[in-house]
Order: sequence, then C-alpha cells, then structure tokens
Amino acid sequence: MTIALTPVENIEDINDIDVGLRSLETTAAEDLLRGLSKRDLWARLGWLDVKRRYRRTTIGPFWTSITLAVYVVTVGTVGAALWHQDIYEYLPFLVSGMIAWTLVSSIIMESCSLLIAGQPLFRSIRFDYSILAYALVWRNFLVLLHNFVVYFLVVLLLKPSLLGVTALLAVPGLALVFVNGVWIALLLGMICLRYRDVPPLVNSAIQISMLITPLFWPAETLVGSKRVVFVDINPLYHVVDVVRAPLLGRVPANISYVVMIAMTIVGWWGTYAMFKRFRRRIAYWS
Repeated sequence: MTIALTPVENIEDINDIDVGLRSLETTAAEDLLRGLSKRDLWARLGWLDVKRRYRRTTIGPFWTSITLAVYVVTVGTVGAALWHQDIYEYLPFLVSGMIAWTLVSSIIMESCSLLIAGQPLFRSIRFDYSILAYALVWRNFLVLLHNFVVYFLVVLLLKPSLLGVTALLAVPGLALVFVNGVWIALLLGMICLRYRDVPPLVNSAIQISMLITPLFWPAETLVGSKRVVFVDINPLYHVVDVVRAPLLGRVPANISYVVMIAMTIVGWWGTYAMFKRFRRRIAYWS
C-alpha cells in the first residue's frame, strides 16, 4: 500500500502546519481547568486505587486506621512518660498530629511517583496530567476519613470536650492542605520524572522532618532560637497546626494561616510556570 505525501511548497506552508498543530495542543491552564471539571474521572481513579491497594483484604483501608491506632497507643504511652505529659492530654495531641502528618507526608511521597507510574497512560493517549494530581489528593482524602475514626475513638474515651464547635475549623485547614497538595503533586511529579535521584531524597527528608517537627513533643517545650528553627520557620509545622489545633479545641495561630496562604500563592505560581514551560515534554521524559 502506497501513501502519497503532499509536498510542502514553501516556508509559509510550514508555518501554517506548525500553527495548526499548536492549536491542537492543550495549554497548562486548559489542562488544570479541564482536569478539575472531570470530577467523575479523577474521583473514580482515586477510589479504584484505594480498592486496588486493599484487594483481597477483609477490612480494606481500615488497616491503615488499625496501624495508626496501635502506633498512637504504643508511642503515646511512652511519649507521655518521656515528656511528663498527662496521657489524657497527650494521646489526643498525638493522634490529631499524626492524622495531619500522615495526610501531608503521603501526598508528598506519592507525588514522586505520580507521573512515573502514569507514563504508559499518557504516552498512549491524549491525557490531562492534572487529573492524576486531583486523583492523588482525593485518594488521600478517602484514607483521611478512615483515620478520623481513630481520632474520634481516642477523644471520646479520653477527652470528649474537644468535640466542640472549634473543631470545625479543621475543615478550612484541610481545604488549604488539599489546595496545596495539588501543586505539590504536579511539581514533584515533574521533577521526579525528570530526575530519578529526587524520590529517595524526598523520602529521607520526610523521615527527618517527622522527628524535627513538633509531632511527638509540644512546640511549647522549645524557646529562643531553637523554637525559631524547628517551629516558626518550619512550614510543615504550620501545615499540621491548621488541622491539629482545631481538633484540640484551639484556634490555629494567625502565622499558620499566613504561611499556608503564602505557600498556596507562591507554590501555585511556581508550579504553573514550570507546568506551562515543560508540559509538552512530560510524555518524552523517561
């Protein structure tokens, strides 16, 4: 079978073809907006991924909740004695912090493999990359709902007074975390796809950050320059604080909201600039 190719007569024809091809391309803004509008698709992708992870198990994602409960009870018992804390105060502090930390750390670590795992998909078909980011955040939201069962059990048993109106402030805190989670997923997804040495570095950084962020110990135990380093200028502390403080019956510090809003603006600005510049190359990075 012979295919006849129409010759390009002059440079104007080449330019016309180039413009025509570019018009078929999806821009970064269209990718983000169209991906967000396809809620049924990314919601189903996130849900199916949760089901896939716990296939052939009896209690499914509640295994994560059981693991968290055992961790909180064992570490909480030791931590209360180590830092001379009242266990009725310390266990709610630990479980609320771990719920927020598990959400944030999972989003960050899973973002490293976001585009690597999706390469077979978008190499074969035209695909909005942002759908994968939205699905990742949605998937972690579903896991978060299961982990909240542990929080309610601990609080109901030890300090029911925490379940007040102030706890509702965790909702806008979580909304800020999810909005930031999308740009983190896209940014780390692109960087880790291009540079495969980055994922191990991110995993190591998360493990270290877990120890130096006030999760197991109250931030009030630090004063002076140590508090500035490990609390005030630690963005992960503020991310945790906007979720943990309401769950402990406190209003988050104003600085935590300021940091979160600044992270949202700067993070989305930088991610969009990078996504706009390198989006067309993603399918060819290997």
